[in-house]
Amino acid sequence: MRTLSLFCFLPLLLMVMTNEVDAAKSLKPQRVKSYKALKQMLSQRQPKAFRNITFDVGGPIAMPGASVSSDSGSMIAPVSHSETNVQVAGVDEGDIVKTSDGYIYQIAENHVRLVKAYPSQALAQVAELVFDDDFRPSELYVDGDRLVVLGNAWQSADGAQAAGPANGVPASMPLIGWPRGANQAAAKIYDISDKANPRLERALMLEGDLLSSRKIGDSVYVISKNYSRDYLYLPMPELRQERKKTLNSLDNLIPHVSDTAVNGGTEQMLPVSKLYYFPGFVDPDYVVVAGFRLSQPDNPADVKAYYGSGDVIYASHDNLYLSAADYKAKINSKGLEVSKPFTHIYKFALQNGETRFLRQGEVPGTVLNQFSMDESNGFFRIATTINRWSWDGSTAQGSSWSNLYVLDSDMNRVGAVEKLAPGERIYAARFIGERCYLVTFRQTDPLFVIDLAKPDAPTVLGELKIPGFSTYLHPYDSDHIIGFGHEADENTGFSQGLKLALFDVSDVNNPQLKHKVILGGLGSYSPLLNNHKALWFDKERQLLGFPVQISEQSDTAEPNNWWSIKSVFEGAYVYQLTPEDGFVQKAAITHQSNPSQWKYRNYIDRLLTIDDQLYTLSESRIQSQDLVNFEQTGFVEWQAPEDDVPVEVQPAIVSEPAPID
Repeated sequence: MRTLSLFCFLPLLLMVMTNEVDAAKSLKPQRVKSYKALKQMLSQRQPKAFRNITFDVGGPIAMPGASVSSDSGSMIAPVSHSETNVQVAGVDEGDIVKTSDGYIYQIAENHVRLVKAYPSQALAQVAELVFDDDFRPSELYVDGDRLVVLGNAWQSADGAQAAGPANGVPASMPLIGWPRGANQAAAKIYDISDKANPRLERALMLEGDLLSSRKIGDSVYVISKNYSRDYLYLPMPELRQERKKTLNSLDNLIPHVSDTAVNGGTEQMLPVSKLYYFPGFVDPDYVVVAGFRLSQPDNPADVKAYYGSGDVIYASHDNLYLSAADYKAKINSKGLEVSKPFTHIYKFALQNGETRFLRQGEVPGTVLNQFSMDESNGFFRIATTINRWSWDGSTAQGSSWSNLYVLDSDMNRVGAVEKLAPGERIYAARFIGERCYLVTFRQTDPLFVIDLAKPDAPTVLGELKIPGFSTYLHPYDSDHIIGFGHEADENTGFSQGLKLALFDVSDVNNPQLKHKVILGGLGSYSPLLNNHKALWFDKERQLLGFPVQISEQSDTAEPNNWWSIKSVFEGAYVYQLTPEDGFVQKAAITHQSNPSQWKYRNYIDRLLTIDDQLYTLSESRIQSQDLVNFEQTGFVEWQAPEDDVPVEVQPAIVSEPAPID
């Protein structure tokens, strides 16, 4: 989590006073006409108190490579394997683990491991990518003989490689005394035709933090976001005077890009023809949208920058949507300052590794995550929550409700359902075909079923209220939805144990909770609650699995007493799920060798299958289990890094497979 002192973020929290006419302004990006015009515009966009303050990022962008420690590896015949759990079928999302052709590719301890996983009895690491200190991998894609590694790299102002900033502070907002520099979203593409000897084929660096990415076919799209460097207040006049010297330098205002397909990867500022801005934007942030094809490593990436902002990404096969929250405020007729949050939506066409801006739209409220957005038959659907407050100078009053909007291909609003669940906010959303399922929460868990068959007349069909809430909804079949979340105290709304729920929505006017399981008590957690990629779901085998951390309270403890929590299990649970029998636990798998001394490296974070084997993955271990009795069939394990032992030469420990009764 990124943290800064309050005075650092204060300008980010200031509401911008505006008139109603602002909502009607065109948000279509305009091309920047000249560097001089850009400097003048961005100077005016800085908060007035800070217009004489800037931070010089300077310096060239390095192209850090990766050393490779390898063991022998060989090609094997293709075998069936599971895929990353994604929102849209055929639109891949980057994750810390990928599998293909009997191999597992895993980000762990800032390395990327290439592991031969099939057959499971021969589990072994065949190669490892060990990066320079300034690169932190976070996402992977695999496409045939190419491995894509995405992450963030920190480049100091003097060009020297340095570890990223401490304490989670954004690299683009350096503190006094830090090495001045810039954060870079990096894409590294490796040729893995020889698994034992991966070869860096291409590298692309975009200024800013990695916001999100998608892969469609062999086209990869990467989006970075640069946060303004000009918000940090310098109290000393001499420091402010020093900053005046570099105020609004082009080097600070224009995104820097390097692509090894262009001039050997030499760093360069984007040309003015690739710069756009959204009229009415408040902060001098920008997003960089880049696309490239893995089958054309020598072709330059398509890169464009948009001054404005962006928060959440949704992508279909043909389009990418970028949402940007805009918190506005106005003085009403009673003299009260009233907030009015809006979401701007920018639509881009995606085709063969290139992006093209199409349209823009705007809706009241803000989105929860990518599942709050969807595209179907040319219509864009979006669910938002409005948190509205008023301020009379001494007292604040707040209220909330949720809305659903339908926009046409030109991003004009054509239908809406508004004022859903007053006093609550959206905790989960899922669009499936011509329906939308929304979960809102305050003390009970309303599940709304909304009909979208008529885009200009969306209608609430049914509603179910039960204790607790779901934070992720997953389709089971046309009549059932799986919910993952927490149970909650019906009187207080305090969350309790993890809850698995199977909803029957065959009667859309009367949705029912058909089955539920409560796991543990207060303090129980699963990464699945806020990251859908942690779910492994095999509909054909009627199996699902996910990482869990189970906690319980003693029988004599007071309710909701966090000091009385005791962890009782950490690992992964596997369930068989059918509409008839509900959730039937099949396995509880752990990588912890000593339950009284659990280690973070041993926390399971992903599950996947290759052929008839289930693999559980943590930073310290990859372990295989058969899918019948879930007994261990093999594992490969990595020793914990030590200060005096380089990680890249740490040996992998391979076990003999456990006997199967």
